[in-house]
Amino acid sequence: MTAPLDKLHDFYQPSPPAWTPQTIGWYVVFVLFGLLIVWLIFRTVRHWMRNRYRREALRELAATSPDQFSTLLKRTALAVWPRERVASLNGKAWLTFLSETAADGAFHHAPGSLIEDIALRSTLLSAADEQTLRQLTANWIRRHRVQT
Repeated sequence: MTAPLDKLHDFYQPSPPAWTPQTIGWYVVFVLFGLLIVWLIFRTVRHWMRNRYRREALRELAATSPDQFSTLLKRTALAVWPRERVASLNGKAWLTFLSETAADGAFHHAPGSLIEDIALRSTLLSAADEQTLRQLTANWIRRHRVQT
């Protein structure tokens, strides 16, 4: 007579599952995901390169005196707008252009409206007004919208 335990056998472990995708759909998903990543990288690099003039203007703003703010803004605007549209602007037309492209109207009232007087007549500013004007200039450089 055979013992009932003699009929038992060891457990057989199945082979581990493969890590490679088994269907073509996963390969399509991987390719689309890869293309999305490449597109995002391309777009980010292009945006970074297009805004190089802003970074340079902000760097220059830190070492610029208030009588040069208008000149710095004009050079920044000439980097992206056609020369025919920007180069001839002065006075009220220049302030209107700055206000419209910044979309906040900051250059319609003091101290933003004094930017031309400071450049041409060396008007003195208080420390608070100078700081405010420096901040307005920095905000315009960072946030202006190009409308060609």
